[in-house]
Amino acid sequence: MIQLFNSELLRFRCWAAALFVVHVAVLGLVSRFVDLAQQPIFVYQVFAMVYLVAGALLGLYQMVTYRRANHWLNLMHRPVHRLGIAGALTGAGAFWLIVATMLPIFILALYQELATPRVVDVRHWLLGVSAGLIALIGYAAGCFAAIGNRRYSFAIFLLPTLLMFAHANGPGMLAVQVTILVVIAVLIAIVFKPDPTAIPTQSAAALAVALPVQLAAYFLIWILGYGYELAMNVAGTHPLTTAPAGGAIEADRLQGSPTEGGRKLLLMGLRDVTSNDAQFWREQIALSDVYLGGPMRTQTFRHSLTNPSPMEFDDVEHGIRWVFSHDRMRFIGYGTGDRRARGALGVGDTQAAFPAPTREGGYGFLFNSRAAYQYDATTQRVYERVRLPEGEVMAQSPEPLGDNFMVLSHRAMYIYAGREMANTLQVLKPIARIPLSSEVGRLSMVATMELLDGYLISTTYTWGVWSSELQHPYQQVLQVDAQGRSHEVARRALNLDLPALYPSRITWLSPVLRALCLQAQDLFAPEDALRASPEALPRYIQGLALVCCLLAFVLTWGLTRNKAFSARERWTWIAVCTVIGLPAVLAFWWMFRDRFAKALGQQ
Repeated sequence: MIQLFNSELLRFRCWAAALFVVHVAVLGLVSRFVDLAQQPIFVYQVFAMVYLVAGALLGLYQMVTYRRANHWLNLMHRPVHRLGIAGALTGAGAFWLIVATMLPIFILALYQELATPRVVDVRHWLLGVSAGLIALIGYAAGCFAAIGNRRYSFAIFLLPTLLMFAHANGPGMLAVQVTILVVIAVLIAIVFKPDPTAIPTQSAAALAVALPVQLAAYFLIWILGYGYELAMNVAGTHPLTTAPAGGAIEADRLQGSPTEGGRKLLLMGLRDVTSNDAQFWREQIALSDVYLGGPMRTQTFRHSLTNPSPMEFDDVEHGIRWVFSHDRMRFIGYGTGDRRARGALGVGDTQAAFPAPTREGGYGFLFNSRAAYQYDATTQRVYERVRLPEGEVMAQSPEPLGDNFMVLSHRAMYIYAGREMANTLQVLKPIARIPLSSEVGRLSMVATMELLDGYLISTTYTWGVWSSELQHPYQQVLQVDAQGRSHEVARRALNLDLPALYPSRITWLSPVLRALCLQAQDLFAPEDALRASPEALPRYIQGLALVCCLLAFVLTWGLTRNKAFSARERWTWIAVCTVIGLPAVLAFWWMFRDRFAKALGQQ
């Protein structure tokens, strides 16, 4: 085993050295122009994709060279247990991947820590660990795809896609990556045997190998559903081509035009209101400024590996760049010209720590999940201006509303006097609080107009329609009077625009796999008040899911009647396909196609 491990190390040493040098050169070159620790999430996703592909290519190349018939037999007929052989081969590949991906990031972090004033937190060191884990996940997936049955082993590449949709962050994201790596490693241990194409005889092992195949079949059927939209496009009836009146698409399209779109949205909300006030408001809408905005989709947690946007802002007057540190929970400054450290920046005169990770918003505000602040360049101090009630989470940085300002939390909208905002440095008290009628995770837009004696506010709840997580979109129009009291002027239901069966196919195709995907998405994730829970599906869609499961039972019963399976195998697969649904039947046929053909040939 040790000799095999050493030979694999020698085999890939040149490739690993080349990858190491290229990685160090790229990181060093890019870091001369930008701070890689303060980039938006898209930059990290690009690097992660490169690490994943590099690992997958190594795994594919390494194992394909051994998977040729004679080479595989020679490899497996050694006086070493098969798992020892697997450990030697994959251990060598994993070692070089760690050296080539993790070590350069550690070198860069150490350089920035010792030789530059840039902020280096613990989370930036964990980025190196994450990069190594992502490369190992790609490597393990490549190994499994090369070793297993070529007809379906490629389905393993669906498991790494969870990294794109997982809600975990920080150490939780590392735990998700370790979990994916362990799952793929177990699958490699199952198929690493003299005949890797044979389906395991043990039920648990066979079902483990079948899981990624079932997921692949599930998403394949789901993607084929886009043929319905393609046919609508060809016929010119797709709602995205011509948005139907009174639908969610018509309302969502108004986001692209902040002022004009806000006016149209308010007019749509008042369409069926016949009061005298409504007629006056319609006239005023045509002449007034309307402000259109929407909430954030997730909050920023401490020690998150990535940033939704750079966690920094510039004091142009003094030539200082302030970068937020998750470790110190303060901004750390350095000169933009001389690159010298300029100390730390906390809240107020006491330089207190911020309660949550803080970043720059619009209109000169800094904000986090608990409060909003303003930086005074004259005194070089940060003053708290908006403080949400205990238990509420900021869903939007303060936005202008005429002469005043509006703040959105996950429970309510708050309006603050602009004069007090400009003339004081104290924590402000809201002049109005407007509770939200639904979860902020379903809110797509807020259109607000200042009246002579209050405000007219339209809230549109359409987020999640296309994923079937929202079944009843609607628009609500509120009037806020001069005393800050709000009352509903109008509420209109919005159409789904597409038949409910179409977006909900992701559920009725297989409720079990849908639930599994949602659970995997939330694995090790903290509770996020800005995300909404999915609404229950209509009863007829739940009935359709039951019909699909019954159809899966009938199909599996028919497929296994030709005596190609033992009684235990037959009833195991019948039970699995009945519970999981049609994707399991497709995966079952996909995996056992040769056995079916052989049984039919003997009849």
